[in-house]
Amino acid sequence: MAKKAILDVLENTIGRYVKNLDAESLNLAIWSGKIELQNLQLDTLSINAELAERAHDAPNLASPFRVIDGHFEKLQLDVPWAKLGSKPVIFRAKGLQVWVEPHDFLMDEVAPKKDQTRSAKRENKGNTSKSIVDQDRLDSIVRADTARKSALAVRKAWEEKAEYTLMGEQIDQDSSSEQKSSFLSRLVRRIIENLQLEIEDVHLAVKGCDIAAGVVLKSLRLSTTDNDGNVKFVDRQATHDAFLHKELLISGFGIYLQEDMTSEGTTNLEDNQYVLSPLSFEAKFRESDVAKCIEYPKYLIHSKLQSLSIKLSRTQLELSHRLASVVTPSTKIRPLFPEYRPLVPVSENAQEWWNYAFRCVGRLNRRRSWMEFYLAFQKRKKYLQLYKRHAYSEETSWLNGLNEFELSDLRRIEGDRSVG
Repeated sequence: MAKKAILDVLENTIGRYVKNLDAESLNLAIWSGKIELQNLQLDTLSINAELAERAHDAPNLASPFRVIDGHFEKLQLDVPWAKLGSKPVIFRAKGLQVWVEPHDFLMDEVAPKKDQTRSAKRENKGNTSKSIVDQDRLDSIVRADTARKSALAVRKAWEEKAEYTLMGEQIDQDSSSEQKSSFLSRLVRRIIENLQLEIEDVHLAVKGCDIAAGVVLKSLRLSTTDNDGNVKFVDRQATHDAFLHKELLISGFGIYLQEDMTSEGTTNLEDNQYVLSPLSFEAKFRESDVAKCIEYPKYLIHSKLQSLSIKLSRTQLELSHRLASVVTPSTKIRPLFPEYRPLVPVSENAQEWWNYAFRCVGRLNRRRSWMEFYLAFQKRKKYLQLYKRHAYSEETSWLNGLNEFELSDLRRIEGDRSVG
């Protein structure tokens, strides 16, 4: 069951953007705790379709690039199922190479790929507006139900494999649900605090307009350390440590910009003309569990950058202007979700603008809180009653007109731009 649950999650996340990810191509040694994926080719059609859909939903956040090719050399996830409380979960990625080119999704007349499939189905049904709305609602319900089932399957597999073991103590199966829930929350927190991230050999390249630009990263490592800076698994509940220590190491991060010399066979990254020469960066992070810190900061960061070299030649400056002119959108950008946008200036109204940003992010991720739906339902219910009395009170004797307070409520709900 655990193998199937993890496979479903991989297919719904990574599987959406890579080709031929199925049970046969996966090297899932789930019982040994090692999930390994090799030689993954990016599905450029699915990625560009997702970018196009997001561009139409939020034009001012449209990506100026489309993916033309890309692949992963290796993805690995080490999950020590039998020792989740004493060993870290490690995620490793190696050899990510992605090639993109400038593209204006807002100028595309063709809808995204999955929308084309929906449109074909709608035409067969008569292409009515009602069927379009019904189909969109049905698709939304199916996506939500699929995500819910995947999360439930992973949770069940987690509980079965973990067997409620923490620090060598066995929790009885007859224990209350509160004890099991408390154990699971402590275990999840411990896993997240000790999660290790290792990324190597990343290359994001931009092609087009006789320009070769890109970002390179040799290695990135994020790990948990003790008070002395040594990388190790930390059990803060056993040591009663009020601080969480993290270490970030970045090596070989650089940005290059040059004329496209692919036809001449120049493909070595060391021969690139760097604007930001490859650098090494080290940072140590400390977080306190105390809600209000007085004698010491809640967040403390120490960083070390040995050298920083930035060079921009005249040719690179001209190439950057050429690239900027290509990626600049040709259409006028409209506000993001104008029905939510406040009508007051940002100064002295920061809370309203932060609420606007929060709701926009929720809409972009297709996640809206149930409280938002509930409040909108309550406003709609109240508005229908007020509008019916206001519009038909003179024609019917059994409806009373609105007083000044109720009329003010009616106008306020009509002007409420958050109901959308």
